Amino acid sequence: MDIRRLSVKEQVLEAMRRVYSNALTTTSGGNISAIDEQGHIFITPSGIDKGTLTIDDIVEVLPDGTRIGRHAPSMELPFHSNIYRECKDVKAIVHAHAPAAVAYACMGIAPDSGCARVYADALGKIAGSKYALPGSLRLGDIVKQQFVLGNRCVMMDNHGATVGARDMRDALAMYETLDYLCRTLFHAKNLGGVNMIDEPIPLKTTAYPVADISADDREKREEIAAFLRRAHRGQLAGCGWGTLAVRDGEGVLFNADCDSPDDLSADDIVRYQRGKVSKAKQCRYLDLILEILRGEPQANAVFVSMPAAVMGFAVANKRFNARLIPESYLMLKDVARVPYSAMADYKSIAEVLTTSSPVAIIDNECIITIGKNVTKAFDRLEVADYSARSVIMAKAVSDIKPINDEEVKEINDTFNGW
Repeated sequence: MDIRRLSVKEQVLEAMRRVYSNALTTTSGGNISAIDEQGHIFITPSGIDKGTLTIDDIVEVLPDGTRIGRHAPSMELPFHSNIYRECKDVKAIVHAHAPAAVAYACMGIAPDSGCARVYADALGKIAGSKYALPGSLRLGDIVKQQFVLGNRCVMMDNHGATVGARDMRDALAMYETLDYLCRTLFHAKNLGGVNMIDEPIPLKTTAYPVADISADDREKREEIAAFLRRAHRGQLAGCGWGTLAVRDGEGVLFNADCDSPDDLSADDIVRYQRGKVSKAKQCRYLDLILEILRGEPQANAVFVSMPAAVMGFAVANKRFNARLIPESYLMLKDVARVPYSAMADYKSIAEVLTTSSPVAIIDNECIITIGKNVTKAFDRLEVADYSARSVIMAKAVSDIKPINDEEVKEINDTFNGW
């Protein structure tokens, strides 16, 4: 279900369902709104269980302040209405209390999105603010002022964070990405420290012409969409980031950057073939993926993504040792650490990814997994991030004790991980 196809009122309900079900806010915390072309604001109610909201619980506020609905609107209505009044490009606002974002808010620090392209592109500069009583006109003015200055992601001291965007899909993507950024920074700090990108390397993104190159690939397209939805539920891919590509005959099937996993269907999957694409949708990593598939003929699936634990290693510029348990080593082998500078030369990245080295983490950029099929590429992504979480947890107590060379040889002699 594409949230952008819903009515404005339905979008607010669906957005809160997603925010709450993804553990980005609590039963009583957070508020979401959107404004329609007539200037009517639809906002979540005050004091109502976020886990059981229905369409009748969403409150409508008319331009003259008249409120329609069976509940009072969120007490944070002042800053929502202030932003809509002053920033005409903002049509949807998400304010929530994700634990990692709240942690930054309680420290009075605005996280720096410059540690990775995925965060910088989605969030831009993240603004700080000052504490004020929730629901107060003063808080409304403080948050509004940051938006007037051009910021679209604002931390609220000792409170939470607020994002605003041109539509609800983009607002959800921003808030979700903010949560991943904050978690990534905490992980990187625990692993030794955060490294920023001094000079971002532009991605090579060819503007392929659109042509009628559809084929009978419905089953594969459905499989890709299903795995991406699954990846989103497992916090392995996000709204607007995470690309899964699969060979299909002479072509390659992939998802576009503009599609949210929650909204994805087989019809959204794009086909590339002989220098053309089936839809006018962009994928920032398509050229990189094509280079990888050319370099390893046995790879039929590629996953490029940025889950938080793995990104902790990427942003800390630390090598990830997969020699944790037999299952992690068998699936991941020795994970390659690739310098950020390699983003200027896709061939150098493709050369690293082989049947005996199916996983690479690029500093400050992403993780790439390959597989003989979709399941293998997905499983490697899942195992990598779960294993990274285990290492980060262990750091709080002691360093891990990796499997030794003799034990690794025994695994390699017994099993074929590819």
